[in-house]
Amino acid sequence: MRYLFTSGQSKQLDDHAINIIGFPGLVLMEKAAMTLVSVLMERESRDSGILIVCGSGNNGGDGLAAARMLQQHGFRTAVVLVGDPERMTPDARKQLALAAACDVPVQSEEAVGSPFYSVLVDSLFGVGLSRDIGGVYEKVIQDINASGKKIYAVDIPSGINGDDGRVMNVAVKADVTVTFGVNKLGLVLYPGCQYAGEIIIGDIGYPRTSYEAVENPVFYFEPEDLPAILPERAPDGHKGSFGHVAVIGGSSKMSGAVLLSAKAAYASGAGLVMICSARANRDLLLAGCPEAMFEAYEGDDGEPDFLALERVLTFADTVVLGPGLGREEKAKKITAYVLKNCDKPMILDGDALVLCSREELKGRNSIILTPHPKEFSVLSHQEISYIKEHLGEAVREFAADTGCILVGKDARTIVGNGSRQYVNVSGNSGMGTGGSGDVLTGIIAGFAAQGKPLFDAAAAGVYVHGLAGDFYSETYNPYSLTASALIDSLKNIL
Repeated sequence: MRYLFTSGQSKQLDDHAINIIGFPGLVLMEKAAMTLVSVLMERESRDSGILIVCGSGNNGGDGLAAARMLQQHGFRTAVVLVGDPERMTPDARKQLALAAACDVPVQSEEAVGSPFYSVLVDSLFGVGLSRDIGGVYEKVIQDINASGKKIYAVDIPSGINGDDGRVMNVAVKADVTVTFGVNKLGLVLYPGCQYAGEIIIGDIGYPRTSYEAVENPVFYFEPEDLPAILPERAPDGHKGSFGHVAVIGGSSKMSGAVLLSAKAAYASGAGLVMICSARANRDLLLAGCPEAMFEAYEGDDGEPDFLALERVLTFADTVVLGPGLGREEKAKKITAYVLKNCDKPMILDGDALVLCSREELKGRNSIILTPHPKEFSVLSHQEISYIKEHLGEAVREFAADTGCILVGKDARTIVGNGSRQYVNVSGNSGMGTGGSGDVLTGIIAGFAAQGKPLFDAAAAGVYVHGLAGDFYSETYNPYSLTASALIDSLKNIL
């Protein structure tokens, strides 16, 4: 597990190390420069020519220190100073004096396009940028991007918002970003991750107590985390101890979604799965998943059978409500009954998300919601454009207000419960296919039924779902990926 910091948290980390622990800012700047230099020395030749484009803040100070060190190691290097030298931070000014004393060449902005330098280092702005870039900075960034050269960014590509990955009018498109201490939210959220290139996280010596002083960091998983985040499988376990999942959904016109959720729950380790669907779907669903049990949610008259629903809720350890359920009057009655009478952990997906209200969900901390942006817009009464641009904030606010766990699905899915927040970095564009979300719901339900705490089940489910998509795309291609192939790929991940 790795943490992701906002720009404010990055500053908090820095301030704690400097003002509470007592590390001089110049020491941290020197260590940041050493980290950058080690990457450049490992990857670039001494005669390639490295031009470091520096701003007037501490990010520019990192670049100035790196230029001095590179020159001392025999690299052909120079700096470009952009902006007003009179507005340099004290530490950056000190680094400029050291660079001058060591005869580091200073070039004009035109040197960005010079063939004398084949490598550019962006050291203009750090994670604290909060305004759109214009003027001379905009021109320099455009020149950097148009140069066709290898581009490294220091801490974050200049122009990328450190909190949400937005482009602040214009941004450097880096091949490699060397960031310090901890990864940044703006480097993994879209579109920032498309500008960051390869991300290298360098340790510059922040003490452990400084990391611990930062409140509510966001986190993400890496493959080595899998053994710790998956449900435990007791060697003497059986179908009862691995949990019962009930999947309620599937109108007579749409049986595929509920089938995919049920099969994904089984593929994720659930002991027993019951499908509760339209009577007409029985034979089709049992043919598609012969391992499943079946209960119709309607009587012979086509009206909801509340006694049948009561049996389903009694059977289940975890309930899925909504895949393919439809939005007609019958579906509304079923949704209302389950919300009122279910005290088990529950995952709401698909149609159930638009058949319930925000008010009905308040105080329901045993419910996981899995909306895509359009469904989230209906639930939260916010514009889709706002949700996509501020997904982390929207997830945090909605989860804190209702008490629910919210899985905000997008290119970077975010899971939140109002205090903790997980950002998913697995998955690919091939997963933008019908039924993919139903598979995710089944995986989360399978993990929850096996005893994972609900937030942990949601975060692990999202990550594993993305890994299954990555496995298929890397083995075959992203174009042919289907929801069924996602389920089949789970065996290669789990």
